[in-house]
Amino acid sequence: MAETVRPEQYNEKPPLLAAYYTYWSDLPIDGRFETYIRARRGFAAAPTHDGLTLTVGGWPHAEFETNKRDVEGNFRKMFDLAPEFADRIRSAKRAAPFAGAAVTNYFRKPYGPGWALVGDAGYNKDPITAQGINDAFRDAERLAGGVGEALGGARPFEAAMADYQQARDAQVASMYDFTCELATLAPPPPERAQLLGAIAGRQWAMDGFAQMNAGTIPPAQFLSPQNIAAPAGAYSLPPRGVAGSGLSATATWWIRNCPPSWSSVSKRNRSITDVVQSSPPAAGRDMS
Repeated sequence: MAETVRPEQYNEKPPLLAAYYTYWSDLPIDGRFETYIRARRGFAAAPTHDGLTLTVGGWPHAEFETNKRDVEGNFRKMFDLAPEFADRIRSAKRAAPFAGAAVTNYFRKPYGPGWALVGDAGYNKDPITAQGINDAFRDAERLAGGVGEALGGARPFEAAMADYQQARDAQVASMYDFTCELATLAPPPPERAQLLGAIAGRQWAMDGFAQMNAGTIPPAQFLSPQNIAAPAGAYSLPPRGVAGSGLSATATWWIRNCPPSWSSVSKRNRSITDVVQSSPPAAGRDMS
């Protein structure tokens, strides 16, 4: 449909990652999802159907043309960067061809006279965050509501579809940016690395991080500037409700001091900052 109607595209980004997947038998994974991040490389493994294990991974798009000549050979070199995993996969048998490609990233105007787009047809991004199915179901539900209003005479088609597009873009904007950043395989900026380091080993914070990656809360909420620690040493909070440079080390303090209530917080659609500002530490408290 999109190829036929040629809708307007915007916020486009070029291919960023060359990603591939395949399946293996006799690869012990013990029910875990394993992920490995190395310099300019990243891959993951997970149990799937018929006793098989899925591996997915890749390298920056700049290496696409060179590495596609020997995808399996380059994958095995990548596995060697994680020796324990490489030892396991040497005794495994590949059960399917490698499949994959590099994709462009874009938004499209998702409607016009007599047609509408959902999912990847209307908004596409690198598969590294695995959001395609979520996007498709959410778009289909939202589109059905708009079309129902238009066909029932409650609103003009153009107005209903314009709201559909606006709501879609607002909901997915931060995931789009997060995905495109992740797909570069570049190290996170120092403040992001500090936040991620503070998450490790704290179950409620890890739950929130998992929810962000699952798409149930937006990255803009979990990784907002207010929630990412400022340079070490400036550990005072402003009065409640005041945003800006005074929100130093907010995420680090929250993760280390907040009771394990992220799940209930997320259900009320509150951010980490909401929790921190409701119980701020005393001014000048050392949170390092």
